[in-house]
Amino acid sequence: MHTLIRRDTWLRFTLLPAILLLIAAMVAGCFDPLSRAGSRDPDPNHIVVGSGGVLESQIIGQIYIDALEANGFTVENQLNSGTRERYLPALRSGDIDLVPDYIGNLMQYLASTAPGLTEDQVAEYSALTSLEDIEQKLPTVEGDDLLTYTPAPGSNSDSVTVTQKSADKWNLKSIEDLARVSQTEKVSFMANSEFATREVGVPGLERNYGLKVDFRPNNDSGGQATINELTGGRVTAADIYTTTPAITTENLVVLEDPKHNFPANNIVPVLAKTKDSPKLRAVLDAVSSKLTVEELRNLNELVSGKEKLEVEDAAKRWVETQNLNKALGS
Repeated sequence: MHTLIRRDTWLRFTLLPAILLLIAAMVAGCFDPLSRAGSRDPDPNHIVVGSGGVLESQIIGQIYIDALEANGFTVENQLNSGTRERYLPALRSGDIDLVPDYIGNLMQYLASTAPGLTEDQVAEYSALTSLEDIEQKLPTVEGDDLLTYTPAPGSNSDSVTVTQKSADKWNLKSIEDLARVSQTEKVSFMANSEFATREVGVPGLERNYGLKVDFRPNNDSGGQATINELTGGRVTAADIYTTTPAITTENLVVLEDPKHNFPANNIVPVLAKTKDSPKLRAVLDAVSSKLTVEELRNLNELVSGKEKLEVEDAAKRWVETQNLNKALGS
């Protein structure tokens, strides 16, 4: 006797799983823009733009897209391409052509992965902190396939930040001034726990400036909890990333770092060398020249602040405000 298989049972156990697998594959493809094999278009006017996962990187990537489209480029959006360990290999393999990065972090990554460098050279390049020194050495670790253009003036770096009240009280302008205060008064300092032992953290501040601190760990990467401790007067200073909007909105003061304790982390376009052209350089140089630290804070505030704009809307507003929504020279 034959057993009849009901239609709904067949759908449930045979067809439905196949459909779900297909949908899962499609969704994975949608959220993994770098899953395909690299196949770079040789046309220099066709640019695939990627970015890191953090919002600031995505905003800058979208600004690149808008400015390039305004100048006649055909642009493909592959933003939110993951971490540096993912998007730089994708840049080399042909999945993407252009990505914004942070020059100090970029130097450390490329030095650690560049073939042929001795351990001493890796250590030397990774220890560079001034923008001038990093720019000078960066081409030696980019390889034959990568290229960087002129970095923006805006840098998203670590800092020693105080309130305006403290700056006025002690006439603070640089870390040297706070170091002077720390010789006679208690200076409490809040940052992530690893800052206590990082070469550019507490040890570097004491070595370069003589700054003595009562260290208070708080692992929110200079976020709202740390900002609240600072503005509430419960700590004297804190490591707040320099493009954090609260520096402006809370009237905080980033102390100058004349001895370059903290590595420069200026925004820099990184691209596949085969895509280099005078036109591309001109557009990206025009964008970079306007990306000051104040503008970066404003952009971050548009997305993470009260307005809560989408990345695309924040970038569009900025590009229009900076007159970058039209062809250069028009």
